[in-house]
Formats: sequence, C-alpha cells, structure tokens
Amino acid sequence: MSTLVSIASLKTEGAGPRYEQIAKAMRQAIRSGQLKPGDQLPTVRALASDLGVSLTTVTAAFRSLAENGWTRGEIGRGTFVAERASYEASAPVAVPGTRVWPRVKSPWRRRALVSLMERLHSSFPKATNCSFGGPGPSLLPLKLIKRHWLAAFDDVTNRDLQYKTVDAIEALTDVLPAWLVADGIPVKRGDVVVGTSAQQFLILATKVITRLGSALEPVVAVEQPGYYTIFDAWDHAGVRMIGVETDGNGARPESVESAIREGANAVLLTPRAQNPTGASWTPERRQALGDVLSRYPHVLAIEDDHFGDVAEERAGSLLADPRVEDRVIYIRSFSKSIAPDLRLSVAASRPPLKTLLEEAKGHADGWSSRLLQRVLAGVLQDDALGSWLDRVRSTYRTRRERAVEVLAKCSVAGAVVWPARDGTNLWIHLPSGFDAGEVIERGAALGVLAAPGEVFYLSPGHSDVVRFNVGSVETEQVSVCAELLVKAIQQSGGSRWTAIYV
Repeated sequence: MSTLVSIASLKTEGAGPRYEQIAKAMRQAIRSGQLKPGDQLPTVRALASDLGVSLTTVTAAFRSLAENGWTRGEIGRGTFVAERASYEASAPVAVPGTRVWPRVKSPWRRRALVSLMERLHSSFPKATNCSFGGPGPSLLPLKLIKRHWLAAFDDVTNRDLQYKTVDAIEALTDVLPAWLVADGIPVKRGDVVVGTSAQQFLILATKVITRLGSALEPVVAVEQPGYYTIFDAWDHAGVRMIGVETDGNGARPESVESAIREGANAVLLTPRAQNPTGASWTPERRQALGDVLSRYPHVLAIEDDHFGDVAEERAGSLLADPRVEDRVIYIRSFSKSIAPDLRLSVAASRPPLKTLLEEAKGHADGWSSRLLQRVLAGVLQDDALGSWLDRVRSTYRTRRERAVEVLAKCSVAGAVVWPARDGTNLWIHLPSGFDAGEVIERGAALGVLAAPGEVFYLSPGHSDVVRFNVGSVETEQVSVCAELLVKAIQQSGGSRWTAIYV
C-alpha cells in the first residue's frame, strides 16, 4: 500500500508521538483519495511489523482515527475507512480565543501493560516480575491486621452493620489527625473524609472542581510521566489532562504555571515517591509550587501521597501554606503500608472544600466500611506498627540502593537511571536508538520482567524508557534482576530500526 511508504518516510525529529504521525498520515491519505470510503486498513499487527513500531502505538493511532470518525470497525472483519460525512461532522469547531480540546480518549495504558505482561509471563513463566507496582507481600503487617480484625468483630453489633452516612468513625478521627501531623501534614479533626481508595478520591476531586467557581469541566495538569491508572480513569471519565514536566524533585513549577495558563483548573501533585520516577519534594520545591498556585485562586491542588507511611522523605503538604490551604485536597492511601485489600484511604481538606468532597462521596457509594475503619484505627494505634514500618522503609531503601548500584555499572553509553529519592521504582532512560520493547522482550527471555515507560505518559510513543520496580522482589533477588536488565540493554545494542521517530 502506497500509504505505508508515506508513513515510513516520516522521520522528522520532534514531529510528535509516533501514533499521532501514523494517524495524521492516514488522515492525509483519506483526504487525498489514496484511501477511499470502504477501503480496508491493514491489521494492527501487520502495520506494526511493517513500520517497526509497537502494537500499542498502532492501536492508539487506530483508536484516534475511530474516535474522530475517520474509520469504523466491523467485528470479525477489520477496520475500514468511514464515509466522508462521518469524519467531517466530527471535526471540532474552533471558537476564536478558546482552546480546542481533543475528543475524549479511550483508556489504553493498563490494558496494554497487562496484555504485554500476561504474554511474556506465559512465554517465560520463571521470569521474576519487576513490572508490578504493588507492595512486597511479606512487608504487609498481616499479624496486626488479623489481631485488629478479630477485635473489630468482637466489638461490632447488628446496628453497626446497617446503612451509614459518609462520616468517619470516631475511633479513626481520634487517631488520624495526630498520625498525619506527626508526619508533617497539618490535618485537623474536622478535615478528614474516609474513602475506598486513592483512586476514588481522585475521581471525586474532579466532581468537586465543577462545584468551585465558574469551571464548566475539570481540566487537570498532571505530572508526566505519571500515574497511569489515574490517566486511564480520567480518560474513561472524559477528564481533560495537560502534561506537566517533572524532575528529581517532582513537578516543575514553571511547567505547572504553563499548564494553568493553557486552561488547567486543577493540578495533581505527588509529594514523594512519585510513580514512576521516585521523585520527592524538597522544602524549596513545595514553596515554589505554592508560589505558583497562590497566583491562581481558581486552581485546585490535589496531593496524592500514596507512599506516605513507608516513605523516608518528609515532604509535607501545601495544607501548611496559608495562601493555598483552602484549595488543597490531600489524599493518603494505606495500600502500600497496611494492605491494598483493606480498601481504605483518607482525604483531608479545609471546610468548605471538605463539605463538597463529602457530598461527592455520598453520591458515589455513600460510605466506606465502618468495620474496616475499625481495623485501620486499631492498626494505627498498635504500638508494634512503628517498628514494623521502620523495617519496611529500610527494606525498600536497601532494594532500591542495590538495584541502583548494579544499573549504575551499565556499560552502555547514554543509559541514565533517575536518582529516585524514595519509593520502589527506578526510571531508566535508554540511549538514543534503543527501543524499550526490545529491551523488555530480551529481559523476559533472560528472566526478568520490566514495564514499558510509554504507559506512564498521556500519549503513546515514548519507547526509550523502562520502569524497574523492586517493591515486590525479595531483597536477595534484586541485584540478580538488575543484572539481567542490564544484560538485556547491552544485548539490544540499539539494533532495532525505527521507521518513525518521536
């Protein structure tokens, strides 16, 4: 097909992500008549093979074409060029002086990652999984959870199991403020809302945005690379996102300000152990972010402190900044420190923002299990928890340091490991010409699974980064796994050609 020749000839640096270049070339071919209504497009696998790009990249290009009316899919037959009226009608109409947002995108990141890992695990079942971002199973305080689970059942009555309001139980509101204040988070008793997960609060926060000021829809500035699960969730919900640049200290203030000027009315920030880079705020960075937000009183700050209880850094919160504290939703998850399956997290914000958050929670699922709240309250008050968390922090630090030590010795020129200050992730930039897909495939064959970096971006096409996670890998295996990844990078050698460049 002549269209493939024109796509393969797109080699201009800085021309945008690969999937956008492919979609653009297809659109041009349709406009010019090279591709006519009813013509069948190549399969995703065939086109990916011809172009030397990943299946994810071509899938994203096809999805963009379909969502904007250029193509139509027929189950069991394939993808076809749509009738002209379909894509002409779908084109956005620009209003002078306003930003034209792209159509709502479909979630693709988790599906792409899970599909890749399932295929590699099936082919290499003995490979150690360093792609998973969860906590180490052996580092969850199971004995404490069992102890307070049984205690909760001893105390519970039939009345306690009835429908409830969104209010947290007294035992939890008694312990949480002091627990958070001890970690440098200035939370008052009346600030706390209990939810099911950090992800739930991130979704609820977008509901709050439209209740503040004159915002018609949530437009969130997000760290990039960033938390792929919430990117998918917000894509699914139709939330607009603008990428913000990051460095070793988290979101860059000048990039946050640029996103706000582009239309963002909220910003998602990770104070410490940012996923996937491991970045954490310094006091200076927190101050600089507060300086930016203080200039835009309509912007909501959402803090996702997902690693708080097992983090080494004391990053603090913008709740401590009197200039912006009334526009901050601080979210604390207990998934990494207590247990993901406990299904509890908390948010803290000053009234009246807290009232709006409670209202959104009430309309979502009403309340979070009071029985589980009893368990969490008991665990947080247990004298044994502090020493347990100290051990967990030390273990994660050891694993991270061992992996960094091995990766630092990688003899491939141009490979860069970000200096993760906290957490369980290492973010690895590959040298020019290297392809993350090839590195990951070779790594799996050698015995280690790592995650492709492109799922941590708003758009596909970032094929030069890999995330290596040490959270759920036993300490004695970390160095071996890192050595296997280094070997995979060395074997790749940048030999795989790339038809279209980012």
